[in-house]
This record gives sequence, C-alpha cells and structure tokens, in this order.
Amino acid sequence: MGLLRPLGAVALAAAFVCTVSSWFGAPVGAEPPDPPTGWLRPVDGAVVRPFEEPASRYGPGHRGADLAAPPGTVVRAANDGVVSFAGNVAGTLHAVVAHGGDLRTSYSFLARVDVRTGQTVRRGDPLGITGGAGDQHAGDVLHLGLRVGDRYVDPMQLFDPTDLTELVRLVPTDLPPAEAWSPSRERSALLDGLVVEGGGPGFVDKVLGGAVDAGRTLVDGGAAVAGSVVRGASAGFEQLTRAGVAFSREIARLTEAGWDRTALAGMTRDLAAIAAGIREWWRSRDDCSGTSAPADGSGGSGHLLMAVAGINSATEDYGATFDLDTNALGYQSNEVGYYSYAADHGPYEEPDTWGDLLAAGQRLGEQLKAMHVANPGREVDLVAHSQGGVVVDVFLQHVYDASDPAYPPIGTVVTLASPHEGAPLATVAGDIRSTRTGRAVLDAAEEVLPVPPSDGVSTGQLAEDSELMNDLWGHRLPEHVDFTSVGGVDDVVVPASQIDVPGGTEVVIDVGGVSDHSAIPDDPRALEVVRAALEGRPPPCVGWVEGLRGAIEPVVITRVEHTVGDVARAAP
Repeated sequence: MGLLRPLGAVALAAAFVCTVSSWFGAPVGAEPPDPPTGWLRPVDGAVVRPFEEPASRYGPGHRGADLAAPPGTVVRAANDGVVSFAGNVAGTLHAVVAHGGDLRTSYSFLARVDVRTGQTVRRGDPLGITGGAGDQHAGDVLHLGLRVGDRYVDPMQLFDPTDLTELVRLVPTDLPPAEAWSPSRERSALLDGLVVEGGGPGFVDKVLGGAVDAGRTLVDGGAAVAGSVVRGASAGFEQLTRAGVAFSREIARLTEAGWDRTALAGMTRDLAAIAAGIREWWRSRDDCSGTSAPADGSGGSGHLLMAVAGINSATEDYGATFDLDTNALGYQSNEVGYYSYAADHGPYEEPDTWGDLLAAGQRLGEQLKAMHVANPGREVDLVAHSQGGVVVDVFLQHVYDASDPAYPPIGTVVTLASPHEGAPLATVAGDIRSTRTGRAVLDAAEEVLPVPPSDGVSTGQLAEDSELMNDLWGHRLPEHVDFTSVGGVDDVVVPASQIDVPGGTEVVIDVGGVSDHSAIPDDPRALEVVRAALEGRPPPCVGWVEGLRGAIEPVVITRVEHTVGDVARAAP
C-alpha cells in the first residue's frame, strides 16, 4: 500500500490416519425412499464409455459416463433444479445443476453454456451445446456426472431406477438444494471428477492414490487410536481458545467502563487476538492441500483478469500498475486488464490514488462493464494489492448488482496484503497529525519521502475507525463470490491481523524479501495460493512454525504501531 515504508510429527501421522480413514466411509443411506421418476437423458446418444468407480479417492477411474453427441447437440437438464455452477474449469466449459439435498448432475466439455449460476431450470431446459474437448474427451461426447454430496456415482442409474437403491439415496427433485455450494467448491469437485480419466494415473494420482491404498492397513489397525489422540488434542485446543475468547468478551465489557486505553486492556485484547488466530490456523488445516501446484504458467482459471493496484501506484510504460506475475497465474496478455484510478479510466499517476475510495469503487464497476462489452459472457477474476483490495470491497458491497447483465460474471476474488479491517499506519498518521508537533513532523517528512499525504482522503478512509471501515461490511459477500485474502507474516504496512474478510478465506504466509508488503504480488508462495484459489482448490497448508508466526507477529506489529500513535497523541 505504501502508506509509510517499514518502521525501523506423531500428531501429524495421526491426523493423516484419520483423514485417510474418512475417505472410506459407509455408503450414503441404508434404506432409501422410493426414487423419483421422470429423469431425462440430457442427450439421446448411447453410452460410449461407462462410469468406472475409482479404487480410492485419488485412484484411476472414470467418474461419469460419456454419451455420444455430435458437436452442436443441445444438452438438456435431466430434471428440475438450480444451476450451482456454470463456467470454465481448467479451460473447459461445464454446467452443474443441484436437484435437491446433496444431489447434483454435471454436464462437461460443452462448446457453449447457456445458463448462469443461480438460475432455476426445469426438466428438459437447454443448458448449452456439445462440442468442447478436454483431456481424454473428444468433442463428440457429453460427459455426464452425478454426485451425492462429494461422492461420484454412476449417473446412468438415474435412468434405471431399479438400481438406485444399491448406492444412492435420492431426495425429491422438487426440494431446493440443501446448501448453495460456492463456485470454488463446484470447481474443485469438477476437477477431482475429471482427473485420471485416461488409461492410467498421472503423477499426483500415483502419489496420492498409492498413499491412500498403502494406508488401508494402517487405517484398519490404528485409526481408532489415532482418532482418539487427534480428537483429544483438538478438544483441548478448542477449550483453550474458547476460554480465551470468553475472557476477551469479558474484557470488552469492562472496556466500556473506561479503561480501553490501559495497558492491561490492550494486552488482553492482543492475547485474545493471538488465540483466535491460532484457532483459525488450526481449523484451516482441515481444508488445505499439501500438494498445491506452483504458479508456473500452467493451469489457471481460464477467465479474464482485472488487476487492481494500491495507493501510490501508477501506470507504467508497458501498461501494468503493479508487479503481479500474470503469466505465472496462467493468463494470456490479452486477458489482463489493469484498473485505473483516473477519472477518464486512462493511465494514472500516484496522486490519483489518494482520492475517495467510494468513487474508486464506482470506477471499478464502470471498467468491468466496459470489459464485459469487449468480451461478452466471459468471467472476470479480480486480483488486488493493498488499497486495491478495499476498492474491490467497496465495489462488491456498494456498487455490484449480480442481477445487472451489464456486469460480467465475477469469477474469483483474491487480495494481497489488503487492509480489509483498516490499516494501523493510517490510524497512526491521523493520531500524529492531531497534534501541532505531529503535523509539522509529517509535513516535513512528506516533502522528502515518496509517501502519500497523511491527510489524503484515502488515507483517512483506510484508518481503522473511519466511517468507511465502520460501514464496509454491513452486508455479506455476494453468494457466488469466492474471496481469498492473503497476508504476509512480517508485513508492517498492512499487518495480517487486518486482512480478514467476513465469509472469505484467509491465508497468512512467510513472504520472501525485505518488505513483505511490496514483495507479496510477485512472491512464489503467494502466487501458489492465488493459483489454488483461481482453480477452486483448497489453499496450500501452512506449517506449524509459519502458522504460529502468522498468528502472533501481526498482532505484535499492530500493537507497536498503535503504541506509536498513543505516544504521538500525548505530544503538544
């Protein structure tokens, strides 16, 4: 953001055993009700490759059925439901329809998708046309999938109800979905379903599938013991963190009595924040990946990109506004647009970033509409750095209307070192400027240092107690928006304690280089997190040392900065 420059393995094995054990659970439902009737084959063609159930979660198999369908064949919904995903996954087009409860049908390798996420469809409604090709799938087939929860089953059972009681308990199709899966979960499930569709397992499948199969004996012999160990440790940890949160609430109540500025109150709040950070890191280990792919130019979302830079950025001669390695994230040069802070949406200079962030959010909406006109129908990912993330927040909270067809479909949102809860340094700048001596010091410093003005509009809005920050999260994120916020362990400009987004995913990593804040857009580890988010995959797992540092150090940094502000306010 550039407000100111920097201020001066038993438990693991048990967890693996429990995880592997959970992959071999009992079949869904023991005594299903009578299955619904009236399922419609989405195309008339014969089955050219049937469903082949994999031996393990990551083992080889064919998690769907390929139906013959010449290119251009209309694909129709197998039954009533709601479109839970429609779009691009790893360069191919897919549509998913939720029919009720945990039942979902997927229609893959389309040449065109004619529905949108959230749209209600009826049996026989067109979803798109065939003709798209994918790995091991030619353009003359439709790949039909059926999931009950996260489990793939044979979709042809839908059209032969006498076999449905073998594996699947289906709920009535006239019920709404039990939960609205996010696009990231749908993308992740589709990617899991389409892996190893060829003649043999790939590298990842060999490693993971082999690990799973080799772990069966370990699971059979020791899962119960390992589960008890992990559950005991987890329960104890949860008790500890709950106690910390309860203590924090009591302190917050006492704070209202007038000791908010005391050292004891501040220390208690910090300890509670650290406990909450450790708890969130611990929980994140349930939904992370130890095998995330590096950002090496392969993969990606297949969408367009709008990149939004932070305060004190400017348009470079080559058109970029900050050092985001878009090639490493899988975008082509003609798929990338850079947000402009300028009123005319053209190249901008540093002072353009110092203005009203509410107006900046409006401009982002206008520029996304223009991108949609130039590229109708294509999803757009948003990746932002520092203040740019707050511009994205304003757009999503105060400008964006998902029902307005003038906006493009919003794909994945990722922010890097963005102060979604305000920037302590912006608060400190206001504290310093509140005194005569402080104003003189800041005015002199701003004459010689390349920093934004401490009395600038956006600087004031980034302060933790500003009107903008107090009102920013009055609404939930739009349901279909997947938001990942990435922070650096040692970022002193935007401490990772300030990057949380309600309803989003938070990842705190150790960024290489001298300055976490300026280095994070080009950091290989950060880009690995971004790639996982763009592909709908769980974020890379954060280890013990990095996780504890990410919970503790940002809180300490924030406390030091607040102390500077407290001292400054006491000056004449």
